[in-house]
Amino acid sequence: MSEAARVALFDLARVLAPHRPALHAALERCLDHGTFVLGPEVQAFERALQAYTGHNHAIGLASGTDSLLATLMALVQQGRIGAGDDVLVPSFTFIASATSIMRAGLRPVFVDLAPDAFTPDVVAFDAAWTPRTRAVLSVHLFGAPQPLADVAVLCHARGAVLVEDCAQAIGARQTDGRHVGHTGVVGALSFFPAKNLGALGDGGAALTDDAELAAVIRAKRQHGFTVRYQADHLGGNFRLDALQAAFLQVLLPALDGWLAARTAHAQAYSAAFAPLVRAGRVQLPAVVPGHAWNQYVVRTPLRDRLQQALTGAGIGSAIYYPSGLHTQPVFSACGPQGPQPCTAQMCTEVLALPVYPGLTATERDRVAEVTTAALAA
Repeated sequence: MSEAARVALFDLARVLAPHRPALHAALERCLDHGTFVLGPEVQAFERALQAYTGHNHAIGLASGTDSLLATLMALVQQGRIGAGDDVLVPSFTFIASATSIMRAGLRPVFVDLAPDAFTPDVVAFDAAWTPRTRAVLSVHLFGAPQPLADVAVLCHARGAVLVEDCAQAIGARQTDGRHVGHTGVVGALSFFPAKNLGALGDGGAALTDDAELAAVIRAKRQHGFTVRYQADHLGGNFRLDALQAAFLQVLLPALDGWLAARTAHAQAYSAAFAPLVRAGRVQLPAVVPGHAWNQYVVRTPLRDRLQQALTGAGIGSAIYYPSGLHTQPVFSACGPQGPQPCTAQMCTEVLALPVYPGLTATERDRVAEVTTAALAA
C-alpha cells in the first residue's frame, strides 16, 4: 500500500506545515535573545494562555505530568492535603494522573466509571470516598468537559479539594461557557505533541485563579526557590523551556480552528455510524457542548475485528486504554483496591479513530467506510 493511501491516527507534520515560517521565526528570535529557560517567551505565553482560558494565573511547566505533580506538591505544602492522604482518581485514564499522586506522597484511590460513560460521576466518587480522602482528581478524558458542579459540592461538603486534569482538554468548555479548569482549584494542561495544542516536544501548564497557590506552584517548578538559591520547601525542575513557549505562542491562535475541524470530523463520524448504533454494533462518544475532541473513541464488542480491518486498510487507530490503572503493578503498594467492573469492560471495547485537524474529508470518509464494513458484517 502506498504511503499516500495510508491514514495516520495523527500527523503532526501535516498540522504544522502552514506554520513552519512562523515557527522558524520563533526559533530565530530565541537564538537572538539567548534565553532558553523561563524568561520573556514563557511569560508571554503564560499571558496568552491566561487570556485564552480566562484564568488569573497560568504557570508554564515542563509537561502535563509535572503540572499535576507540582500542583499536588503545592497543595500539600499549603496543608490543604496532608501527607499520605487519599486522592480519588479514575482508574480509566492515563497513568500520570495516578503516579503524580504517589510521587507527591499521597495515595491514589481508584474510582470506577459511571455506567456507559468514560468518566466517573458524583455517585461513583461518593461510593469510593474513604475516611482519609482529602482530594478528588477529575479527568476531562478525550477532550470532553466533565460536569463537575455536583462533584464540587461533594468536595466542599467534605472538606476536600478538587483538581482538574485537563491534559486532553484545552479548549473544552463547560455549559456556562467557561474553559475547563475553573471549577477546581487548578486545571492541569499538557502540551504533548498529540494534544489539541501540542508543542514540538513536552510542555504543560497549571491554570488557577488562586494567587497564593499560583505562587507556590511557581516556586515548585524552580526547586522550591522563593529567592534564588534559597529553597523554602521541596520542589523540582519543572520549568517550561523558552523554545517550547515560543512555539506555543505561534500555535495558540490556530487552536480554535483546529477544534472546529475536530468537531466537524466527529459530527461526520457520528452521522455515518448511526446505522451501526441502531443495529447495536457500536456505541459512540457522547456529543456534549464544549467538547474538544482530542480523541474520537468508539465502543464495540467487536473491537479486535475492527482494529484488524483498519490496520489492514492502512488506517491508524489506538486503544485508550487497554487496562485500568487499578491493575497496574506500580500501584500494588497503595493497598487493596475495590473492583472496577465498568472500567474492565470499557478496556475491552474502546478504540480511537483518526480525528486530528489535518485529516481530510476523503480520509475521514474512508475511515468511516472501513469501520462500517467491519462492524456491519
